[in-house]
This record gives sequence, structure tokens and C-alpha cells, in this order.
Amino acid sequence: MKELIVFHTDGLEINLFQLVVVTSILISAAIITIFLTRFVRRFGEKHSFPKKFIRLVKQGIRVLFYLSSLAAILDVLKINYHQLFGHVIYANENYSIRVLNILIALIIIYLTRIFTFGAEYWMNSRIDNHKMDRGRGKSLIQILKYLIWILGFSIIASSLGLNMTFVIASISALLIGVGFGLQHIFNDFFSGIIILFDGSIKVDDIVEVEGTIGRVLTIGLRFSKVLTRDNVIFIVPNSRFTTEKVINWTHNKEATRFHVNVGVAYGSDVRLVEKILLETASKHDQIVKIPKPFVRFNDFGESSLDFQLYFWTVNDFLVENIKSDLRFEIDNGFRKNKVEIPFPQRDLHLRSKDFE
Repeated sequence: MKELIVFHTDGLEINLFQLVVVTSILISAAIITIFLTRFVRRFGEKHSFPKKFIRLVKQGIRVLFYLSSLAAILDVLKINYHQLFGHVIYANENYSIRVLNILIALIIIYLTRIFTFGAEYWMNSRIDNHKMDRGRGKSLIQILKYLIWILGFSIIASSLGLNMTFVIASISALLIGVGFGLQHIFNDFFSGIIILFDGSIKVDDIVEVEGTIGRVLTIGLRFSKVLTRDNVIFIVPNSRFTTEKVINWTHNKEATRFHVNVGVAYGSDVRLVEKILLETASKHDQIVKIPKPFVRFNDFGESSLDFQLYFWTVNDFLVENIKSDLRFEIDNGFRKNKVEIPFPQRDLHLRSKDFE
């Protein structure tokens, strides 16, 4: 069996026995890998581990067994490790890329993913334990992830033998060359960096951009995602936040004041109207007690006495629902107390003219 040659080339000869052993190694590695990955998935789901962590562990198991299988196969085929890993894939006057460099790069990418997950998990745990503001924490997570990836790619470039000074100079020249044609993209990119660092806009903030109100879901380097009240994702280029007028309803971390307009018929008891409005506001669980709601007698309108019910709430995102609740209750209170809500009225006077 060892004498039967099934493959022969320069420097490599494989007999039937080696082929059977190599096949057995590959099948065994595949079976063990499938078994372990399924075990990890079930174990992780049972103990409520993060899905991203489970995926990373499964990928690590696959990489470990692939490398172990490769080492065993090389040993069976009697192939020199140094010869294989030292094989040049690409080379020029400045640097060369070998098989070992590619292997190291893949390992660094995997380790970088682990470090980014660890940083994100640690920051999220601090946010969940109320040791850090959620919006600021999410921004710091993005910054940490970008810094870790930059460090990882720098290590990869060094492992490939690239001169970092040359790489930085080349990237700078490229950015200058294309910058004039991609000004908006670069403007969005640097605006994203400014937003992440200065914290003027944070995740979960309620913002108003071009008349659209929504909650900030994510802040990326080029654009941010805002969830509107209609449950629609609004893609906002980051330059809008730094160059245009943006209202951040939650920036001061305090309750925001809103009001509801109400009109009643002339002759109504204005103090009774005030009492009904204040009682309505005091019963709503989304309206804060301090500052207290108040009523303003706004004007003598054309067909009504105009009032405004002012109140404060921290639920800026759903304030229109609060206003709707108040209107329902105000109408109900007016009906019970015989307070009339008028509709626009006009007096029409007809004059006749005698024709000769």
C-alpha cells in the first residue's frame, strides 16, 4: 500500500497509504469541528451568551482544527514547514508576501475581532449597570472599535513587511487626489469623528432634522441612522449635524415643555376651563409633577376664547401621543361640565337694493 504511488510531482510524492491517512484526518477534523461547534452553540444559547461571542468561539474552533489538520497532513506527507510557510506568493523590490504572512494576517484579524467584541461587551456592561451614560458609551464603543481595527491593520501591514511611512504617504497622496471629487464624503467622514468625540449628538438622543423628529439609533463614520415616529429609518449624513440647524430634544437631560391649544365658546366659565385643563394634565402618567403644568389664557379669538395648556415631559419621542391623550380627556371633561368647544362662525348680512 505504501509502494502504490497515486500522485507524483517535483519534490512531492504521495502514496496510497498517505492519501488514506490524509483523508481520515480531514474527515475526523470535520466531524469533531461540527460536533464542537454545535455543542458551543447549544451551550451558549442555554446560558444566554451573546450571539456574537458564540460565533467567535465557533470560528476559533474551526481555525484551530484546520491548522491542526494542516500540521498533521504536512507531517504525514513529510513536507517541510519552513519550505511551505516560506513560499513567496508575491514579491517586488520593496517587499515580499509569503504564506506565513497571510497566515499571520488572518490570525491578527481574528484576534482583532475578539478585542473589539471584548471592548464592546465591557462598555455595554458598564452602560447596563448605569455606570456610564448610554449615548456617550455607545459613541466611545465606536471610537474604541475604530482604534482597535486601525491598530490591527497596522500590525498586519508590518507583518507583511510594508513600510508604514510609505503607506501613510501613499494614502495621504491618494486622499488629496480624490478629495476634490469626494468632498461630501470626506466632510461626512470627519463630521462623524467630530460627533463621536464631542458628544453633541449621542445614541438614543431625540433630534429634529429638517422638520423630521426621531431617535438616533447608530452613529457611523459617514452617516447616522435615525428612527422616526413612523418607525422609518432615516439615513442622515453626518455633515447635516455639524453644518445645519439641528434640535436635540434630550441634550439637556431635563424635561421639555410642550403645550396643547384649546378654544372654548364665549360666555364659558374661564376658571372652570382652567381647572379642567389642570386636572387633565395632572392625571397623565407621562407628565412630570415638577415643574407643574399651567394654563395660559392666550387670546380673545374671532369665535373662541383661546387657552394653552403647558406641561413638561421627558418622553419627547412620543409627545404627540401625550397631546392626543390630553385632547381626548379635555373633550370628555368639557362634555361633563357643559363647556362648549365652538366651531368657526361667520355672520352673513344680506342687503337688498331697489332697482328703478
